[in-house]
Amino acid sequence: MKETVIDPSEILIDSEGTIKEETFVANPWVRFLARMFDYSLFFLLLAGIRYWIHGPLFTDELETFVPLEYVLWIPIEALFLWTLKTTPGKLWFRISLKQGRLERLDYMTALRRAFRVWSRGIGFGVPFLNGLCMMVAYHRLKMLKITSWDREDHIQVVNRPISQTRLVIGSVIAIFGLIFYTTL
Repeated sequence: MKETVIDPSEILIDSEGTIKEETFVANPWVRFLARMFDYSLFFLLLAGIRYWIHGPLFTDELETFVPLEYVLWIPIEALFLWTLKTTPGKLWFRISLKQGRLERLDYMTALRRAFRVWSRGIGFGVPFLNGLCMMVAYHRLKMLKITSWDREDHIQVVNRPISQTRLVIGSVIAIFGLIFYTTL
């Protein structure tokens, strides 16, 4: 029989003192799709701004190594997590974040997490480095059931069940949004 060890930080207690029955399922693919969903919506917004101003948002010299779109998303993601408790992608894919008994991350914690995801999770958006970082993060999440950026701030990621329809629609939006933006 396989025994499961529960870390005390994984036990959530509600205001009445009873233990909440929540499943913390590490699902790297759904988390990845939620992030790509967020990026695609943000990048489409940037494409709309680019179309409106009739020109590039950044000079090509600035984006030769690190894509600036990802950097711009960091404070916006933190703002979403702080004010709305979620991002559009996390909301669509039914993912929520908690920090101990707190239902909402404070802004600095959310900003730190967004920066760590950008640097460690997607390797600053730099081609090849991002693939390596994503593979390492994937394997660590599968083995340890938590990412380094969530472990450091004691953040629990809760994946609630989602329908196949929601999964397919969200995937299509993420894929086509990113393809559309990169072909502009």
